[in-house]
Amino acid sequence: MPFDLLDGTYERLSDTGPEYGGGLSNHGPMAAEALLRLGRPEAIETWVTGYITGLEDAPHARSPITDSTWREALGALDRVADWETYLDRQFRDSPWPDVLARWWERLLPGISAGATHGVIRTAHAVRALDDGETPERVAELARGLAYWAARYAVLPGRALTVGTASLGQALAAVPFLVGGPSGLITTRLAALDGVEGFPESVARLEPPDAVPAALDALTAVFARAYLERGHQFPIPYIHGVTAPAAVRMVLPHLPSAQWRPSFDGIWQVAAAIQSAYGDGPVRPISVGGATTDRDALIDRAVGTNDEHAIKFTEACLRQYDQLLDPIFLLAAEDVGERLG
Repeated sequence: MPFDLLDGTYERLSDTGPEYGGGLSNHGPMAAEALLRLGRPEAIETWVTGYITGLEDAPHARSPITDSTWREALGALDRVADWETYLDRQFRDSPWPDVLARWWERLLPGISAGATHGVIRTAHAVRALDDGETPERVAELARGLAYWAARYAVLPGRALTVGTASLGQALAAVPFLVGGPSGLITTRLAALDGVEGFPESVARLEPPDAVPAALDALTAVFARAYLERGHQFPIPYIHGVTAPAAVRMVLPHLPSAQWRPSFDGIWQVAAAIQSAYGDGPVRPISVGGATTDRDALIDRAVGTNDEHAIKFTEACLRQYDQLLDPIFLLAAEDVGERLG
């Protein structure tokens, strides 16, 4: 794969901020890496050229973060440049997998950061590093972690699965946020403090026998949830697939002791998406007519020019290759039509 093209894209996007338009996440690096994985490197330059015009400049550093002050800088978006500087220094001093494992553990309680874009951007950078270490890829990993830290947000209750319910049972028992604020996903997730019984519904899920398989199952459940509820809220349910799929990508680089907390944390986020957006009509679906034409699905996603369609299609095809579940093909087909 032409990873020099990806490195050039990372460098090109390095002067852009992690958000734009009042709280929307910068998808540029993630979508570019996804296009490469979809086998469409020729589309990257044109897509980035169009996308970058809507982005904002990277913010300036304000005050240095140190080993003794980093906790007080969690969740401070105006410190994101400080986070990048602080993490860049750590990547210069230690191998990137060591820095990743250290900060993954520290940031995991706030994995919903930026509507999960912090962890997703981190995961795409990790996958790029899987194919070889370059300064541009390490810098992108630092930016992903910095965004996660600067948008760090904790959901109500504790991310711990200690019950006996299956995934389907636990998801069906999640209480809904009725009414609540509109707007950004982060705004609606923040309103879950007022939903009685939400922490208990998270804990009701049975512990995973095997974390990779449990993450795969979570992506399949939310691919179906996207098809059932995407006609109302496509983007939140897209994150219900791409976020656990992102965690799944990073697992091989994490100490085994972090696997279970990682599953519990992303399950809590998935339950939060269901709680925040699940109160509405469910659309019946049938997987019988799912296309198996991979190139057609990719062409349709690229043709939308939409960053969510590109990333979602790549994640669905990756998970289909893992599970051979046609629900992913149907979801990828739907997103190409819905966001086109």
